[in-house]
Amino acid sequence: MSFVLGLDSGGTKTIAVTSDLRGNILKRWDGPGFDPMAGDGWRDELADAVELLCDGQEPIAAVFGLPCHGETTGVTQMQRFAVRSVMDCPHLVLNDVEIACDGAFAGSDGVLVLAGTGSMAWAKVNRDSLRFGGWGDAFGDEGSAYWIGRQALSLASQALDGRLEAPDFAAAILSACGVEAGGLIEWAYAQSNRRAAFAALAQDVSTLADRGDATAIALLQSAGRALADHATAARRRLGHPALSWSYAGGVFGSEVVRDEMTRQLGPPVAPKLPPVGGAVFRAMFLAGVKADAGFVRTLASALQDHQR
Repeated sequence: MSFVLGLDSGGTKTIAVTSDLRGNILKRWDGPGFDPMAGDGWRDELADAVELLCDGQEPIAAVFGLPCHGETTGVTQMQRFAVRSVMDCPHLVLNDVEIACDGAFAGSDGVLVLAGTGSMAWAKVNRDSLRFGGWGDAFGDEGSAYWIGRQALSLASQALDGRLEAPDFAAAILSACGVEAGGLIEWAYAQSNRRAAFAALAQDVSTLADRGDATAIALLQSAGRALADHATAARRRLGHPALSWSYAGGVFGSEVVRDEMTRQLGPPVAPKLPPVGGAVFRAMFLAGVKADAGFVRTLASALQDHQR
């Protein structure tokens, strides 16, 4: 049986599937994120995923959406080498945000804003394909889970000093970190993967916002505005002020973030496929097999059925 392989990896999790040429899911693999900044263990995980999914057979094409791809030469070359070492078939290694865009619009024009551990936008109009944001956690990733977590720690520290009147917010963040006030600095610098640890706090901020905490709500609204700026920049650069926008990533689990972005940009387009579906969609294109509307519908339904 002919099949394709699609993989989507971010900073915290990876989903990979094989699909037949009608869009039916054959196998699924779930694992940790293949963050190249968090060590080399992801290479073994990649090999395990391919071995389980392919079981000694070769797909006719494969597409891998990986974090940080195309951002630094060393990381990009390392990722391409790792994929070549486990794939003999035609394959592509792309940035995970590009495949999220492919999934959201399935060939149509639009700008995809991704906000997971990091943040970035990817826009495609006709033959133009441009990225916005994605400058990394050192001085970018605005609106991402990492950024929200870092801002939450900053606001908590200000509240502990008395520079900000938000005692309940500070107490909740301390509780999420499992420390008293005097242990916050030690907690932050003791994390083996600080990016992931800070990003995990975004869910605590979202929970606080759902409970009506004003500091948490304001923080998530600022994240929404920062993410909206990515799509606005894409619309401006491409000369397409009404360009459709869609979204992907865990930060969009926050109703506050979604509402703020809708205020800034207008209503979003619901993604036609999740990011891993975008990888499968591109793999079909790479294999020279048409992925028509029927294929997209079947794949979307199959991925929904295989959620974990």
